[in-house]
Amino acid sequence: MGVVENVAYDGSVLVRAQFAPTYGTRVVDKRNRPVGKVVKVFGPVREPFASIRPEGKVALSVLGSDMFVSEGNDARQESRRGRRSH
Repeated sequence: MGVVENVAYDGSVLVRAQFAPTYGTRVVDKRNRPVGKVVKVFGPVREPFASIRPEGKVALSVLGSDMFVSEGNDARQESRRGRRSH
């Protein structure tokens, strides 16, 4: 998905992504350990930023490390669950 650019004061992880991931996408590190979920995508279209809400406490050693999209991801189905029909 991309490289970790920063860890925010609230604990969220900022990743410079190579593509725009969907909201709710699960993110893992290079050892396939879960990091968290995408909660916000913003910035330029070619290389957007993705804000990830971590599942636990994140060490500053993640800066500069690669992050990946978890395989078998059902993010689109998760994002439809709370919608109301009109």
